[in-house]
Formats: sequence, C-alpha cells, structure tokens
Amino acid sequence: MRRLNWKVLLLCAAAFVLSTAVAWGVYGSMPHIEDEHANVFQAKVFASGNLAVRAPSVQPNSFYIPFILNQNGWLFGKYPPGYSLLLTPAAWIDQWWLINALAAAVIVLGVYLLGRDLFDANTGLLAAALGLLAPMFILLSGALVSHLVTMALLTIFTWSFARARRARRSDQAGQTARAHPIGYAALAGITIGLAFITRPWTTAAIGLAFAIQALIDLVQRWRSVWRVYGSMLIVFGLIALILPVYNVVLTGSPFTSTYELWWSMDRIGFGPGIGVTPGGHNLQTAIVNFRLDFPIFGQMLSGWPDVIGVSLAWLPLLAGLLLPPMSKRDWALMLPPSLLIGAHFLYWARGSSFYGPRYYAEAMPFLWLLTARGLLKVCGLPNAWPRRLVYVALPLLIAWNIVYVVEPRFLTGCAQYRSARRAMNTIAQADVHHALIFVQAVQWQDYAGLGWLNAPDLPDGDLIFAYDFDPAGNERLIAAFPDRAVYYFDRAQPYPLVEGRRDK
Repeated sequence: MRRLNWKVLLLCAAAFVLSTAVAWGVYGSMPHIEDEHANVFQAKVFASGNLAVRAPSVQPNSFYIPFILNQNGWLFGKYPPGYSLLLTPAAWIDQWWLINALAAAVIVLGVYLLGRDLFDANTGLLAAALGLLAPMFILLSGALVSHLVTMALLTIFTWSFARARRARRSDQAGQTARAHPIGYAALAGITIGLAFITRPWTTAAIGLAFAIQALIDLVQRWRSVWRVYGSMLIVFGLIALILPVYNVVLTGSPFTSTYELWWSMDRIGFGPGIGVTPGGHNLQTAIVNFRLDFPIFGQMLSGWPDVIGVSLAWLPLLAGLLLPPMSKRDWALMLPPSLLIGAHFLYWARGSSFYGPRYYAEAMPFLWLLTARGLLKVCGLPNAWPRRLVYVALPLLIAWNIVYVVEPRFLTGCAQYRSARRAMNTIAQADVHHALIFVQAVQWQDYAGLGWLNAPDLPDGDLIFAYDFDPAGNERLIAAFPDRAVYYFDRAQPYPLVEGRRDK
C-alpha cells in the first residue's frame, strides 16, 4: 500500500479541528434551522431503535418544531434517512459535532487520493488545501445538514470507482494489483448507496456521470469489468433499497417521499402543483434561481473576490481545462458538477443561505481538483512570470477569503446562533432535573433552541420543554406529567428561569 503524504494527514487533522471549532464556536453544537432540527430528531428516533415515535397524547402542538411530521399520530423527520442514520452514534453519546468533523477529514483525504490517482500527489495536496479553505466547506462543516456527509460519501465513491477501474487495468497489464478491484467496487457501492439514501436527487445527478462511464466500459470491455460493476451495483442496490422501504413504512408508498407529507408541492419537475410559483415551477423560475445562486457559488467555492461580477475562482479552473497538457480527465471532472447544477433547474427552491448555495455543495471537490490543476499548469509554463504571479496572488487571495468572507460570516453566525446556546447553559447551570419547563416563544426558534433537547418519547427525558401558550393549556400538560417540577423560561427576563405553578 502506498504511504500517505504526511502533509495530507496534517490537512485531515486540520479539517477535523476546524469543523469542531465551527460546530462549537459558531453554531454551539446544536441545531438551528428547520433542516437541522428534523435531522437531529430523526437521529434520536433511530438511536431509540425506532423509525417513528408516538406523538404526545396531550397537546402535541405544545412541542411543535417545523419539519418534524405528525402523521396519523406518529412523529418523524421530513428528510430521507441517510444522514440521521449516520448521526445515530452522535445521538448515543450526545456529541453532535463528531460526524461532521469526521466527514470533513474524509473529504480532505478523498480529494487528495482522487487527485493523486488521477494526476499526481501535488495536485491532490493542493486541491485538498484549497478545499479546506473554501468558505462553504467551512460553514457546512459545523452545521447539522446533510451536505457535508454527502460530499464525503461521493468523494470516496469517486475515488473508489476510479481505483476499481484502475485495478482491473493493472490486472490486465500483468501488474501486481495493490488491492482487488472488487474491494474498491464494494466501497464504491457502499458510499454511493449511503449518499443516495441521504440526498437522492444530488446523488442521482452526480452518479449519472459514472453510470455513463460504466456503460462505456461495459460496451468496450465487458468481459473484464462486468464483475466490478456488477458487484458495485448489487451493493448499491441493497443499500438504496432502504429508501423505498422507509417511504413505504412512513408514507404508505415507495414513491411518495417524506418531503411531500410536509409540503405536497415539494417535488422535482416543472408544472402545476410544484413549488410556490403561481402555475407551478417552470424554466423561467429555474433560470432566475440559477442566476441568483451561481455567482454566489463562485465566491463560496474559494472566497476569492469578484471582478466585474465574476469570481476570480473561475480563472484557474478554466486554466485547468484549457492549458496544456490537456487531458480527458480534466473535462471528465466537469461532468458531475455540470449535471448537479443542471439537475437543480428541476427543483423549485433556491439553495442560497447562510452557508452559500448549498445545493451545489457536492460539486466542490471536483472543482477544487480542476482549480489545483489550473494553478499547477500556470506554474509549469516556460515563462516564469505567470508562476511568480501565482506565488504572489495566491496568499493574498487566501488572506482576502479569511478576512472578508469567512470571518464576517463567523461573526454573523455567532451573533445569530449563540443566544440559543446561552439558553441551554442557563438551564444547565440551574441544575434542574425531572422537570416540565414552559418556554415563552415569540417565534418557533425561541422554543426549538430548548425543545430539541426533548427525548423523542417525552417521558424518557429528564427535562420536558413545552411552549408557554396559556394557563389553561399549561395546566393540561402539568396534569399529564404530575410528578414533575414545573418551571417557566423567558429569555427576555433578567432571571429567565423561574420555578412555580401558575394559577388558572
């Protein structure tokens, strides 16, 4: 086995530490947006050994958090099961930052391995370093959304897919293979299967590029590759089958997603009844979404500034495609990002958020590799001046990214999210146990910042948090949990946590 470059191990460690720092320093290692709450709730449900849990029998709306579905008295998250399944170990040990931190390190490692095997070690190392500094990678690394884990899975899938093909070619050439191609094929099947049950549309879009390559290989040399692709397909199919089975159990149909139970219009495609646009989602709306999201994507890909409305990040990428030595592999790397961006023309919602246009996030590893190729090609030109320009400009662009893109978003995130963590700390410092706590909430986030701590089956938890609606409603809940101490929490008060029972 080839030894890993010590520098990439250092980058992996840096990615793990950075993700942990972002998770705690920016987000407080807790969910904030609806997507995160649904993912965390479902992970807790899985950790309890269930697919769904019974809704509270008394006033279930007192525990409402968006994207947690109440379907015929059963509670479960809105999203496919993959990410929540992978979060289950974090739920067991109550360390929600851990899975993303591991995924961040895996992405850096996967980008390096892919760059090394497709081109050379320098390309892989530079691409991994560029990825580590990408603003969208940094911001997603601490957030409890599924993009980072999907990115890690698809990066390892891409590498193992390439290794499976390469190992078979080595066997044909009479060389000693480092590992059997079936092993890489199984790894590819596992990772793309897990990605599919996490983000199906994203995985289908990116996976299409590899399906095309597999078909070409089968046509050209099927005798030597059918076992590899057959193994890959079988493993993928076994894991991918989880999604329709999950849908059958929770929605009653393998073809009805849990998305549609929350919003019936939350579907892929064009036409009436899809999306929020009057008349349904259409090509014009898709183009508007693209024109709003894509310019931001250039900035969040590297953090480099725009010139005349175009991010400088695209210059080295173009150099990677157009400068000699030109390779089919350079252009092949453009296919998965192009398919992913094209696929989201069919989805009604925009991906832009605090993290950037996150629906494009899984395209980034391919683009980091092309950017690294472009920078190294420029440095390899006979004229020394382009190389000197890269040596001078690259540190300045990295500094710009840190000072003008990453740091402001860190400060914004801290200001926006840290108050929720302070509420948790207030409860922890009070050393309250076996209590029912009513939370005064102007908006759902005020409640969810504490409500997410509830056990899926409420009586199993030490603390139960509920909305402080009105005295009559509160009394009904107090009667439902008669053996618990009662507290009231109002973050707007000088002393937010107060013990006592209010009169009717």
